[in-house]
Amino acid sequence: MRFLFFSALTIAFTVIPGSGEEKRPNFLFIYADDLGWGDLACHGHPHILTPNLDRLASEGTDFQQFTVVNPVCSPSRVGIVTGMFPSRLGVHQHFASHTQNVERHMPDWLDPKAPLLPRVLHEAGYRTAHYGKWHLSGGGIADAPPPSVYGYDDSATWTGGDKHVFDGTRFAKMADEGNAHDEQAASFLSIAATDHALEFVRDAHQRGAPFYVNLWLHETHHLVSATENDKKPYPDIEEPYRTYYAAVTRADRQVGRMLALLEELGLSEDTLVVFSSDNGPENSHEKPGQKFYFSQGQTGGLRGRKRSLLMGGVNVPFIVRWPGKVPAGRVDTETPIAGVDVFPTFLAAAGIPVPEGYQGDGENVLAAWKGEPFERGKPVFWYWSGKHGGDDWPTWAMRDGRRVLIVDETEKQRELYDVVADREQSKNLAAEQPDRVASMWQAIKTWRAELPQEIDPSLQTTEPPRNSPAQTGRPPLTREEMFAKKDLNKDGSLTLEEYLHRFPDQEEGKRRFPGFDDNGDGVLSREEFVTPGKK
Repeated sequence: MRFLFFSALTIAFTVIPGSGEEKRPNFLFIYADDLGWGDLACHGHPHILTPNLDRLASEGTDFQQFTVVNPVCSPSRVGIVTGMFPSRLGVHQHFASHTQNVERHMPDWLDPKAPLLPRVLHEAGYRTAHYGKWHLSGGGIADAPPPSVYGYDDSATWTGGDKHVFDGTRFAKMADEGNAHDEQAASFLSIAATDHALEFVRDAHQRGAPFYVNLWLHETHHLVSATENDKKPYPDIEEPYRTYYAAVTRADRQVGRMLALLEELGLSEDTLVVFSSDNGPENSHEKPGQKFYFSQGQTGGLRGRKRSLLMGGVNVPFIVRWPGKVPAGRVDTETPIAGVDVFPTFLAAAGIPVPEGYQGDGENVLAAWKGEPFERGKPVFWYWSGKHGGDDWPTWAMRDGRRVLIVDETEKQRELYDVVADREQSKNLAAEQPDRVASMWQAIKTWRAELPQEIDPSLQTTEPPRNSPAQTGRPPLTREEMFAKKDLNKDGSLTLEEYLHRFPDQEEGKRRFPGFDDNGDGVLSREEFVTPGKK
């Protein structure tokens, strides 16, 4: 297997205090969640107010050909922190329960022995922190390593991790309801994460140490929520758009708070700031009460959304600001940059070589960030192992220069696009360029053969879920069998009371129930329970 693990990373560099070498930059990486390319005012949205992101773009460069390396959260984030395609690490979809992870042929958490950007920077003298969404393990998974094992000096998170983001903040009383699917908590998660980040940056500055901070926002992941105060900028906008617009603007305010602190401390020119999103916008529901009713993100005209390997699912905002280094007010519509490039490019910006023996999938694109000539040498590969249908049909994809090949799970449907000239993917070039299609498909198959076939048992929980075969000696119930047992009155649907029957954690059950209720009618049909909707 191509990937090489490290129990300890060897960094071949020497720090020479006072040597006159260029000062190492600070890093602030802000990652939104399910925010579409078209959700920024500077990208043409006619209503959403994003003054701080617009300012960031005017003071930096807007890279409009950036793509994440998976159309959902966990694997997209794995690509950022490791510089490797997530499928090399067995991460194909989002981390969930142990049972779901096994069904998806995934570990229960990201291998902490993998090469990790925070660890490399930490060992090079950086103060490192992670605030906001974690999701490099599933929430509630026993034995999952905390963020400190991955190289972070401090962290406060939701969706896995260690210390909850509300702990030690003005929102501490919300800690018990601190679930991203709780309407009240969801409006304050990013604010609390930003509070932590501001405090950490102040502390690092006082220590005189460079810092690397991940600020991974909640917006605009389900549950999309907004307070009445959040909604004030949109008095004439009807729901569900008013809530969605307000949530985006609330996230924008957190970006503004971070930029204001950097300016206050005189750190703006010493800090490389990146803003992006983990994947395209969530699929919207039309009726009030449905799960994704308030998820009204826009792709800016791109085909596909979250879970799709079409551009709308992976081509997301990517803005870089580093005054004096990255050109201000520049829009780059051609340079292909991918999430796996963040790892080697941050190290290059800091003058730190990659770890000895590191075999990453990304490239050092610092020249492109600085506005200098750059030509990508490495291809980008994607694998989507989730459900297929509609715009989610592609299973495999590859980008080589300007062109992207997408292939379905049967390997028969193959489409080729020049995504620089045709970002909307409206003209399929496959019939015109069969040789290119054949060579790119062969490259995908070669890459596919390199992916791991087995799950490392050390990356799985040792605590089996309740009623698992390890505890009962019986095979687990199928969802059809579970439905039959829970349908106490045998009317072919489940009320909340029936769903909670023998549920080990009643409050957790109450939180989960709406996620199955796709049509929002307050009961679960057999289809909704047995084949639950996409998450």
